[in-house]
Order: sequence, then structure tokens, then C-alpha cells
Amino acid sequence: MLNLKKLFKPKAEWNTAHDLYAASVLAGRDPVFFGLWGVPDSAEGRFEALSMVAFLALRRLKQPPLPSSLGQAYFDIMFDDIDSNLREMGVGDITVGKKVKKLAESFYGRIKAYEAGLNANDDAALTVALGKFLFRGVNPSAETLDAACGYMRTQTQHLADQNDAQLSKGKITFAPAESMSQS
Repeated sequence: MLNLKKLFKPKAEWNTAHDLYAASVLAGRDPVFFGLWGVPDSAEGRFEALSMVAFLALRRLKQPPLPSSLGQAYFDIMFDDIDSNLREMGVGDITVGKKVKKLAESFYGRIKAYEAGLNANDDAALTVALGKFLFRGVNPSAETLDAACGYMRTQTQHLADQNDAQLSKGKITFAPAESMSQS
């Protein structure tokens, strides 16, 4: 499918954003999420794990001196990928646009909730957000919720410590969730 947005983005920036997004997808597929933590290994669960990791990446990409257009390109690539995945899953052309729009709107809701949770002085708001989104339909233990909160806080610091020049070249790393999981 022809991506019109790509035609109007600088190729280097698009490639950089693609590399950043590809690393986020890998981080969002961390087996700890779906095994140890019990996030449902379903299309919805994978969307939730990706949304959490993508939120963290986008949050970092908003930090100067990185250009805001890099974060926008990342977002566009993410939802182009979601569009493609829905089509591969058999969602019809007529409804795929509506589903992508609904998922984008729900992603904005997650951004707001996760941002509020990370900005809070304690983990209560973050725990509520993770329970509502990442662990939707699951009843995680308090230890699992603590591990997920720890993951988000540690990952935020891990991303903050990354070099802007490296991020500008599409190089981003995520700490493995296993290193932050409950024992």
C-alpha cells in the first residue's frame, strides 16, 4: 500500500523513526510481559504492550534537542504498521480506517494516563493505568503491578540516559523487563 505520508517526510528522518519504532516493537514483545506478568498474548494484549513501550519511546523523543517531527514520524509509522496488521488479520478495507482511528484515540488515552502516573509522586496512578490498560481482563498480583510500575520508571530513566545523537541516528535501547521483574 502506498504511504502518502512517507512521500512528504525527509527520507533520513523516516528511516530513523522506522528504526526507533522497530526497536520498540521488539521491546513490546518481551516474553516477560506475556509469560511471567500474564499480559494476554492476543492482538489486544500485544497492542497494550506496544502502546506502553511506544509511549515511553515517544516521551523520550519529545525531549529537546530532538526535532518534534521525529516523534510524529514514529507515530505515523506505528499506526501505518497497525493498519497493515489489521489488514493481514482480515479486517476489511471499509472498516480498517475506523478501527485505526479508534486505536489512535485509545492510544492518546493511554498517553494521558501513563504520563499522569509517571508524573505522580507515588505509583498509585501508574498502577491504576497499568491495571486498566496493560492488564485489561487480567487480575495481576500486587507484585506484578509493582514490577510493571518499576519497569516503566526504570525504562524512563534508561531512555533519558540515552544520547540524543544516537537517537537521532535511530539507535534506541530498552532494558529487558526480566531485569525488573519480581523474584
